[in-house]
Amino acid sequence: MGREERLRARLAFTILAVALLASACAVGETPAADGAPVSDPYRPAPFDGSRFSNLSGTQPRGLGSLLRWMVTRQRAPWPDAVENEPAPKPVERVEAGVRVTFVGHATLLIQVDGLNILTDPHWSDTAGPVSWLGVKRVRPPAIPFDDLPPIDAVLVSHNHYDHLDRPTLERLAARFDPPVYTGLKVGEIVPSARVTELDWWQSRPLGHGVRLTYVPAEHFSARGPFDRNRTLWGGFVLETSAGPIYFAGDTGAGGHFALIRQRFGPMTLAMIPIGAYQPRWFMSPVHLDPAEALEASRVLEAGVSLGIHFGTFRLAEDGFDAPPRDLAEALAAARAAGAEGRGMDFRVPEHGRAVEISAQ
Repeated sequence: MGREERLRARLAFTILAVALLASACAVGETPAADGAPVSDPYRPAPFDGSRFSNLSGTQPRGLGSLLRWMVTRQRAPWPDAVENEPAPKPVERVEAGVRVTFVGHATLLIQVDGLNILTDPHWSDTAGPVSWLGVKRVRPPAIPFDDLPPIDAVLVSHNHYDHLDRPTLERLAARFDPPVYTGLKVGEIVPSARVTELDWWQSRPLGHGVRLTYVPAEHFSARGPFDRNRTLWGGFVLETSAGPIYFAGDTGAGGHFALIRQRFGPMTLAMIPIGAYQPRWFMSPVHLDPAEALEASRVLEAGVSLGIHFGTFRLAEDGFDAPPRDLAEALAAARAAGAEGRGMDFRVPEHGRAVEISAQ
């Protein structure tokens, strides 16, 4: 990469980071919009009539912390580009068990009970407000867009550019016209006529006996400097014949994992972010590190967990190889301490290679 390209990339990253985080100052928890008692663990997302809050009441670091990070940032090495190994085209449908293919970052193809479901679909070259301004992807999508099977539903966890990519959603709408499920007030920016907005703990049937529920996450929302937390963020649980499947979207640590386990039982499969976690003093409110991701897997009592949100977009200071390495170290430390059983089968998925899990 030449000097001019490096400067352009640095400028794009800085502008995007400011756009996403500049106004992310701390706010306290507010009562639920529908007046539900605060003692209700499954209450709607806290909302003051203008902005949403986390269950914990915490929010990302403020502007001063952002500026400190931008000045002191020491980014670990990343390659300019990484090619995927050739992978087989996805099967058309899966009737028994569950088949999940890691496309990259938070994009996965979940095939279960005859349904094909995409999470946070992103096939663009950059994550940003326009094609020339944003964080450039280092690794291409592991499934070519034209190789996708018919898509029956799209899940969008929140409105950040690396999770809600309008050009990709436009392509999906033109080709498959699938229903899109997302958080409250996110639908306004989704280019589809078939959007369903959900509050935390709200559910919808997807057909074929599958039920979808939007669940809490510890995160925030923004696509510019003035819309912080005006739309909701969260994850999803799919209740299927293979058992419950959890897609975390993007999240920091918190009590929501225990609530999800309590509500749905042990997860058959959990997809949990393991990247973009350094430096911890800045990222910890909104991004799990690999050790925290492993703890979340154990709380969820997941039969199998897959790491996501790594190796595609250079969003923080952790190196390209750091998330898998740190997860391996966390697993080794937990086993040395005697940990075993559910939650300990935590894998780093291969791009484009399907993970198949039998029904419980």
